[in-house]
Amino acid sequence: MKYNKYSLKKRNKKIRLYININKYNMPLSAQVFAKNLKPGKKYVIEIQWNITNDLRMPKTRTMTGTYVQADFVRGRTQSFDSGLQVLRTRSRYETTFNVEGKEITVSSVNKFYEVIEPEPEPFAAAAALYALPLPNDLKKFIGTYVPEIMTLKYRRNRTNTN
Repeated sequence: MKYNKYSLKKRNKKIRLYININKYNMPLSAQVFAKNLKPGKKYVIEIQWNITNDLRMPKTRTMTGTYVQADFVRGRTQSFDSGLQVLRTRSRYETTFNVEGKEITVSSVNKFYEVIEPEPEPFAAAAALYALPLPNDLKKFIGTYVPEIMTLKYRRNRTNTN
């Protein structure tokens, strides 16, 4: 699966991230932190860090998966007779996702985005309205009476007034 560039679009004072995957736009929410992930929900995962959080990869790997669980991995220490304790590995959280039937564990430091899936009925109603062979002003007026459709805003034609 080939992934293209990212683009940001500003709408209703919220920044939404769109990822182009094989010519389809998938609207994503803002970044979701690992502590707020919900089991059974679908997320886009940007893998930038290895599992032990000590190496950032030069290229970001992006994949889509369903969140399964989070695990806490205790850090390892070594104690000496003198009372000195040396930290071997740091404590960390690991998150597990189901990607194409395989369970993949990634670091919780990576970025996660929730995939927004619109309900099919309001989406079909809006598509049917916009497909009508009517002037845009009339479509805008009709759309004000349909609660699922956002109000359309058109830019004025730019004219050179020198």
